[in-house]
Amino acid sequence: RCVILNVPFDFFLVLEKRYLEILGCSSVCQLCTGRQINCRNLGLSSVPKNFPETLYLDNSGIVYVYPKAFVELKHLYFLYLNDNFIKRLDPGMFEGLSNLRNLYLQSNQVSFVPRGVFNDLVSVQYLNLQRNRLTVLGSGTFVGMIALRILDLSNNEILRISDSGFQHLENLDCLSLEGNNLTKVPSNAFRVLRSLKRLSLSHNHIEAIQPFAFKGLVNLEYLLLKNARIKNVTRHGFSGINNLKHLILSHNGLQNLNSDTFSLLKNLIHLQLDRNRIINIDNDTFENMGASLKILNLSFNNLTDLHPKVLMPLSSLTHLQANSNPWECNCKLLGLRDWLVSSAITLNIYCQNPPSMRG
Repeated sequence: RCVILNVPFDFFLVLEKRYLEILGCSSVCQLCTGRQINCRNLGLSSVPKNFPETLYLDNSGIVYVYPKAFVELKHLYFLYLNDNFIKRLDPGMFEGLSNLRNLYLQSNQVSFVPRGVFNDLVSVQYLNLQRNRLTVLGSGTFVGMIALRILDLSNNEILRISDSGFQHLENLDCLSLEGNNLTKVPSNAFRVLRSLKRLSLSHNHIEAIQPFAFKGLVNLEYLLLKNARIKNVTRHGFSGINNLKHLILSHNGLQNLNSDTFSLLKNLIHLQLDRNRIINIDNDTFENMGASLKILNLSFNNLTDLHPKVLMPLSSLTHLQANSNPWECNCKLLGLRDWLVSSAITLNIYCQNPPSMRG
């Protein structure tokens, strides 16, 4: 469908169903206000030199961008290259874009990012690379991106991240790695991300949270580990993230929780443990988060009983969900009933056994 032509470095050409020479934006584009130009879906044949702050090239059939293609667009703030067929990012591709703030590269076919390709993007705060074909993040993948705040790498095929893969991202606030093929938390790579507040590793193949897996993420507040196939959280697995407030562990394979599982999360407000395989929770599991935890979800597990001592330390708890467990309504559950009567917590428990009390 598309053919890339060899042209001077300040243009890149795409040949589609028709040839189109753009002499000025007003003759072609849907919107040309002096601040924004919309040239989507127009079968472009060239990129003019004097676009203003926003350039839409998404869904345009582009397969390759030549080095220095944007070198004249020094005042560009927003560049949309998403939903194309770009397979390679070559050094020099973004030369001249020192003022760019947002770069959209999602839904392409990029399989590797060479070191230095983002060197010139010193002002970019938002980079979207989701839904590409990345498998490895090599050393210095994002070198030069000193202003980056939000990085979306979700829904790629990432297996490995170099220890220096996030070099220069000391100001990063939000990182999404969900929907990849990671088998462990890339702990060494994370250690430079001291400003990170939100991290998603959902929908990976992690299985176990190893000791000090998140060490260095001292400002982390949101950690999403939904459907990451986690079966075990080792002692000190959450060490080093004492400021964590929201932990999402839904849809995993956890079975037993004990005093080591969450012992260092003293500021946690919200804990999602629904849709695991939990059969046992030790009495002191939540002891250290008693003053902070407000929301706890234990729904859709394999709990048959729950000792009130598990919940007694949670003096700040306002919302508790534990529905869809196979509760056995016998003497073991009387303590929980009595605790609920004396607390402000409302909890609906439907008996699985004995059969005479089912429902």
